[in-house]
Parts: sequence; structure tokens; C-alpha cells
Amino acid sequence: MSETHGLKLNISRTILVGLAFFTVCMFWQVYDSLMPLFLKDFDFSATARGAIMALDNILAVVLLPFMGIWSDRFPMKLRSKVGRRMPFIVCGSVLAACTFMLVNFAHNSRSLALMLAATAFTLVFMCLYRSPAVALMPDVTPKPIRSNANAIINLMGTIGGVITLLLMQFLLVTEPDATDELRIVGNNWVLVSIISGLMILAALVMVLKVRENRFAEESREIMDKLNVDDGEEEKPKEKQSMKKVLGSLTRPQLKSLIFILLSVFLWYMAYNALTTHFSVFSLSVLKAKFTMPLLVANAAAFVMFLPAVKIGKKLGRKKTVMLGVSMMILGLVFASVFLLCGAGAELIKVIMYPTFVLVGGGWATINVHSYIMCVELSDESTTGTYTGLYYAFSMTAQIITPILAGLVMDYIAVIGLVPYSLAFACLALVTMIFVRHGNAEEIKSDENGGESELTELDTSEFTETEALNSALSDEYSEAADDLRENG
Repeated sequence: MSETHGLKLNISRTILVGLAFFTVCMFWQVYDSLMPLFLKDFDFSATARGAIMALDNILAVVLLPFMGIWSDRFPMKLRSKVGRRMPFIVCGSVLAACTFMLVNFAHNSRSLALMLAATAFTLVFMCLYRSPAVALMPDVTPKPIRSNANAIINLMGTIGGVITLLLMQFLLVTEPDATDELRIVGNNWVLVSIISGLMILAALVMVLKVRENRFAEESREIMDKLNVDDGEEEKPKEKQSMKKVLGSLTRPQLKSLIFILLSVFLWYMAYNALTTHFSVFSLSVLKAKFTMPLLVANAAAFVMFLPAVKIGKKLGRKKTVMLGVSMMILGLVFASVFLLCGAGAELIKVIMYPTFVLVGGGWATINVHSYIMCVELSDESTTGTYTGLYYAFSMTAQIITPILAGLVMDYIAVIGLVPYSLAFACLALVTMIFVRHGNAEEIKSDENGGESELTELDTSEFTETEALNSALSDEYSEAADDLRENG
């Protein structure tokens, strides 16, 4: 047990609640890796593969907020029996597991129409339970110890992704085709069945062990005894328009915000392209499985989380983020030089390990501080607006970049994926140069050297644990905050 403000975190209960997020991360790792390979087997171009891989981000933008609100307003008669989040989690995870097996069946049966239809249903079912899965932890955990609970749940998500990569390393079978490129062979039923089975098993365990209503009531009683406000009883604040929020910024602050958001867009353009298309890139160029470099990147990111926080305290957020972008650039330059010089597959395969150490470590260093830099310019009443801007720019990049990178791979060369990512990482470094705000001490002064009228966001709560949580899962942390505010 860990103790915070006199409260003890129920770790076993938190792990049970975190099973939903565990399966979310496990699924997306296998989906992002296998789906491009399935599409390639049907002779989809890289551009077409990118368009289909962007579909989950489009659905996320459209459906996730709706699903979160729907679970918030779940009918009271049903909620009294099973809770308001559990029905979505159980139904969504079980249905997604079943339709994902149908995707694999359609691929093995060479039925493109069935595979695309099953994929669409799978993505919708994943959207059905992602927001409720995120919202369950704050519902059943007292506010003072949510950071500790969040750390455990995010760690479970990381473990879920790593387990999937290890399973693919040992169970995914490949062989050279007529052009000497590796393709997946076999029906992959063992791999897909294990992933789907774990999703269904996790849902079953949650049905048997998670008592959402009782856990939530106990959490509310604890907060009442401590006189802790959960924020759910507050009167609605006056909604401010985007124009009014941005109009409250000084000119240098607005300029800085624009460049921070551009940087977010650009480094997501770089990183998401690489992760989306890497499975195909690896089989085509490296003549090897794609799992080990991704495992190396995850390990490097995990190692860098806490050092990135400490570096940020010493150098400031801007310089630390620029250091992270520079690490990505160094790794991508290293790989690009060997790729463009025509090095052999065996050498390139070795080069990818230090490349992904730098890319993974750099990505963690960026994510520890980037979201906080955006909301640092806000006050309590406008944090949601700035979070929305951050989300809009990052998700837009994740919709565009799989398609744009696919065009590069189709019309230039498959090896163009790495220089493509390098170009956007370099642009992100350039835009970060023009950022002048984002550290608390920098916001106090406006361009005339006077005190800004904009009230600062109190970031004293962003401890090392908070930063670690944010880095492990930006989506989880931000969505949880939004759902707590609106729920």
C-alpha cells in the first residue's frame, strides 16, 4: 500500500479497475502492427493503408466524447444494478474481441469486404469502451490518491503493449515472397486468439470482481469525511468562447501558443508516421520482424520518464522538449544516412536499435512536458480550452500523417519513411525555437516587461509522478481529467 494525505491506495482494486485500460493498450499494439500487413496482403498501396489506419483516429475524435457522455448519463435504473461504466467496458471489450477474430478470419479467407466490415465494427466497439474505461478509475478512487492510481493503471497499459510485442515476436510467422520481401504467413490464429481471449478474460474478471457502485460510494464517503471536493457539485462555469480565451493572451503569449501547437502537430507527424508504417517497413527493408525495435523504443521511453522530469526542473521545459526533439532527430539522421547510402539489410537492422533508443527516449522526454507547456498559459476556467487545442492538433496530425507518409512510400521509396519522419522532427525543432512561454516563471512577464493580467495555472500538482503518468499515456491522463470535469 502507498499512503498519500492519510489515505491508503487499494492496489489490488486499482489493478482490477485497470484491466480495462490494459486490454485497450494491448489491442492497439496488435492492431497497429498487424492491420497494415493484412492490408498489404490485399495489395493495398501504402497511401490506402495509411488512410485506413487513420480511420481509428477519425472515429476517436467523433465517438469518444459521445461515449463518455453516454456513460455519464447511463439510465439510473440500470446504473443501480451494474454501474454506469461497466456495461460499456464489458460489452465493448467482448464485442471488439469477437470482431477482431472475424478480421483475422476474413484475412485468412481472402475476403476483403468482410475484413473491412469487421474492422469498422471493431473500431466502433473499441470506441464504445475506451472513454468509460478511462473514467472508471476516478469514479472509484478518492481524489487525493488518483495520481498514484493513475500511475498503476498506466503501468498496466505499458505492460499490455509489451506483452503484445513479445507475443508477436514469438508467434508471428514470416517468410520471403517472390520479391524477397518478408510477408506474414500462417493464419495467426494463435496470436489473435490469445489477444482476444485476454480481452474477454479481463472483462469476465471485472464482472466478477469489480463492484462499481459500491466502490464509487466508498470513494464518495471517504471524500466527504475528508471534506474533499470532487468538483462534481460545482455550478457550471460561464463558457468562454475560443476568441475570448485567446484574446486574453498578450501578443507574445499568443505567438508562443501558436508555435507550441505547431510543434505538437509536427512531432506527431514525425512519430506517428514511423509507428504506423514500421511493420511494413521492417518486413520490406530490414527483412526482419518489427517487434524488437519497438520493444527497444518502449524500454528507452520507460527509462527516460523520470530523468526527463529532473532535466526539466534544471533546464526548463522548453529546453528539455528541444532536447527530446534533438534526440529523435539524431536517431533519424543516423538511420537516414545508412538507408540513403544503400547499406545492406543486416546493417540497417542493427542500426535500427540505437535509432529507436534515441527516438523512444526523445519521445518520452517530449511528452513529459509538452501538454503542461500548453496548459501553462491557461487559468482554471480555460484549462479545458487549451487541452482541446492540444488534442485537436495532435489528433489532426495522426489523421494526416499515415496518408502522407504512405504517399512518400508509394511514389518515392519505402525507405523514404525515415527521412519523412526526420523532416517533420526538424521542423518541430525549428518551431520550438520561437516558443517563449510554457515555464511558470516565464508567463509572468509580458512583452513590455510588466506583469501579465492572465492568471497562471497552478502547476504545483504536476509532480514527478504526474509527469510520469502523462508520459505513459497522454490519452488516458487527459481524457480522465476531462471526464472528471464533465462527469
